[in-house]
Amino acid sequence: MYEISLVPDVKSELLKKQKLRNLIFFICLIVAASCGGLILLLLGFIGTQSLEIAAQENEINCRADGSGVGCGSYGTPVLKYPNVNELLTIQSQMKNVGVLNNNKIKFSRVFGLLDVILPDGVKSEDTVLVSELNGDISQNLITFDAIGYARNNIGYHALESFKKSTKLTYFDYGSYMRLNEDGEYEPIPSYCITEYVEKGYIYGRYLRYSPGCENDMIVKSDDDNKKQDDSDEDNDEDENNDDDGEDENNDGDGAEKKQETQQKKIEEVIIRRTYKNAGDREEYKNGNDSMAEDNKEGNTGKYYFQSQCLQYDDSGNFDEEATISECSILSEDGLFVANSGWGKGPEDKMVLSFSVNLTLDPRLFLSSSKHMQIIGPSRQNVTDSYIQVRDMFAEKARDVQREES
Repeated sequence: MYEISLVPDVKSELLKKQKLRNLIFFICLIVAASCGGLILLLLGFIGTQSLEIAAQENEINCRADGSGVGCGSYGTPVLKYPNVNELLTIQSQMKNVGVLNNNKIKFSRVFGLLDVILPDGVKSEDTVLVSELNGDISQNLITFDAIGYARNNIGYHALESFKKSTKLTYFDYGSYMRLNEDGEYEPIPSYCITEYVEKGYIYGRYLRYSPGCENDMIVKSDDDNKKQDDSDEDNDEDENNDDDGEDENNDGDGAEKKQETQQKKIEEVIIRRTYKNAGDREEYKNGNDSMAEDNKEGNTGKYYFQSQCLQYDDSGNFDEEATISECSILSEDGLFVANSGWGKGPEDKMVLSFSVNLTLDPRLFLSSSKHMQIIGPSRQNVTDSYIQVRDMFAEKARDVQREES
């Protein structure tokens, strides 16, 4: 059977165009409807958001001064509390306690500094004594008059010794670190550590489990568990032997009784601070320290000291020059000596009298610089835990013939 199309080609093309037009019109209707729905959704969202904002502003007004609508359920407004200004001031001050504490000045460190930089006539033939000391913390400046003399009482040897010692003196500070439960090292609070020196090494004595020094201070001991189990068994027996039910209330009271806890015993942990080189520190940190058994430390792999100043070269050896550059006690051009001349000192001995201005690194006196250590060229050192005022003061020299320098 044969079919013959009687529709001309023009008519066929017209029908195709009409179908395409109808399809495009249908798609446009769908897009328009979708846009309309999206607009309605956004309008609803904006309206809901406006209502929520209005409700929150009303709640703020109610809680602040009671000026909102329907404030009865919000209680007394904050601004109607008595002495609210004082309370808010105290709250603001409490937020700044940490900042103020870190910026607190520890001027007592100046005595440890002088103990290191002043020749004492023991480790050298020179002696320098302070006759008057003044400090300007705002400028990190200390000024003092001093007298100096050598064993042979010749020349400016004591003054030169003092100047060289001061320029080669540096400081170190940092944190004692402990390994926490997450396997990461964290600083130990500085008030949990006291330092001491033994056989040329500095150690930190850490009182573990003392209040504020460890998170898990309170634990339930095995003895407490045993006592609780025995108590539960006794209560069960009393309940089974009870005929009139009078002991059931007692059993209930026993069940509601709080479980006893026991505080962990405070442990003394010794942490070494000074290391021969970078490799020695890493061995100590990773628990491979050969000195641990000899020093009865037994804590390597959990604790170590993280210095903020000590520098090491590429081979891991201590780099003193780089350390002095990083943490010299002096700021740039911080040493100035003037008014030097000869006079009579103690026991009418001829001494050199001079005045000194020292502009110091501001980190030296900041409380945030924890576990401060001042180290001189002879390896004499003083830490925060050991600051002494030795016999370093004397009267001014008399009959001084001064020369400006």
